[in-house]
Amino acid sequence: MFKYDKINDSWSQLQDFPGSGRGYGYAVSYNNKAYVGFGSTDNGSFPTDWWEYDMLNDIWTQKSSFTGDGRNHPAMILVNNKIYVGCGSNNNGNLGDWWEYDISQDSWNQKNNFIGNNRHHPYYFGIGDYAYVGFGHGSMIGPGTNPSSNAYIYNDFYRYDPINDSWLQLADFPSEARVAGTQFAYNGKGYILSGDGDDHNPLGYGEFWQYNPLNDSWLQLPSHPGDAIWAPGSFVIGCDAYFLLGQNNNYNTPSFPVST
Repeated sequence: MFKYDKINDSWSQLQDFPGSGRGYGYAVSYNNKAYVGFGSTDNGSFPTDWWEYDMLNDIWTQKSSFTGDGRNHPAMILVNNKIYVGCGSNNNGNLGDWWEYDISQDSWNQKNNFIGNNRHHPYYFGIGDYAYVGFGHGSMIGPGTNPSSNAYIYNDFYRYDPINDSWLQLADFPSEARVAGTQFAYNGKGYILSGDGDDHNPLGYGEFWQYNPLNDSWLQLPSHPGDAIWAPGSFVIGCDAYFLLGQNNNYNTPSFPVST
């Protein structure tokens, strides 16, 4: 576990994550706490343990385990004081279930399933009182699928209303279907960045798009420098977004960039 200091542009190591080591784990933050879980281990298991990290005191606390099936690459979205988790994949294939974690009650509850095709590694973010989920990698032909590829990458997009436990399909993304990028929300808009295209190979550039929920529209912004990256990370401090890590698959030998 590492902490980034914006003022000094420096990294420091913190207490190790106390659960099993894993790939494709996910996390969100709420106030001064982070919530971490999911992913898969070297022996092929999909852990359901769930952890809270206290950023002020550098302390880990185990919380109530996830009561659904463990998975890689879910959507994980904070809306108000609750965390929503769904989609992803495991040994049973792609998933489309949807769950709510109540932070104050430390409890999990299953909600209405995602209404699009089951998928993993979607893009997602929370804006206001809604969660937004779309794109990703499924198991069948769907919106945006490249007919010359069997990758089944999508460009459809959906809004979840936690109050009514209901889904609404929005306009399809106006460009190439994509998977395995990063995302964040800022000041009432959502942002998606980098990833793979509709053939599950890297996009030609590290594309950057802004979503406006007021008119259900997308605007392309300047691409990030360098090559498009598979499974990068991002975070926001103040009004600055940071883009880092992931895997560069643009050359014969994949690499793991450490630039920020």
